[in-house]
Amino acid sequence: MKRKGFLLHGVVVSLLWAVSATAGTVTQINIQSGPGTESLGSYSGIIKYDTNNGATGLLDISLTNLSPAGNGGFITGLVFNIVGGSNATYQPIGGDTFFNLTNPSASPYGTFEEGAAIGGSFLGGGSPNSGIAVGNSRTFRFNVTGNVNGLSATDFFSQPSSNGVLFAVRFKGFKDGGSDKVPGQLIPTPATALAGLSLMGLLGMKRRRD
Repeated sequence: MKRKGFLLHGVVVSLLWAVSATAGTVTQINIQSGPGTESLGSYSGIIKYDTNNGATGLLDISLTNLSPAGNGGFITGLVFNIVGGSNATYQPIGGDTFFNLTNPSASPYGTFEEGAAIGGSFLGGGSPNSGIAVGNSRTFRFNVTGNVNGLSATDFFSQPSSNGVLFAVRFKGFKDGGSDKVPGQLIPTPATALAGLSLMGLLGMKRRRD
């Protein structure tokens, strides 16, 4: 019985090693919208990167449309850069109206390296109705090639465009006829906030001792 248990344990350990050998290192950052060109659109997002332990990394950018419901509006595109010489190619889903962007113009925020947008155009693209509606979310997957294992999620949010913007999202189809282009900014992580509180506590203790 002990020998059978030992063999079973060995099989389980071998399977766990096999799984860990095929899983990459996953990193993640959270972002939110900053001030846009027209102050109409708003969103939150998650940038997650998996090295995938292979020749291709997996980049998932999830966006939620948080624009005011009364005026509607759809997310119709996103653009970003990559630190270093790597490339990202959008992986469309069945019946998708979003297409890959390479070196897209996102005026007034300058030119970016990568992205995806309805109709393959960040500034145009046709009807916005197949975009992300208010209150809805969607994940965009990109296949990353080049320096795959040397990247993390922050490397897709740390190189500014030609006009100094790190990330931008396009909105169209507001009920008032407007559109918007909205840059992104990092959301402080709980660990960062906790570190700040700890520092404030230490400073407070020092003042009391003084």
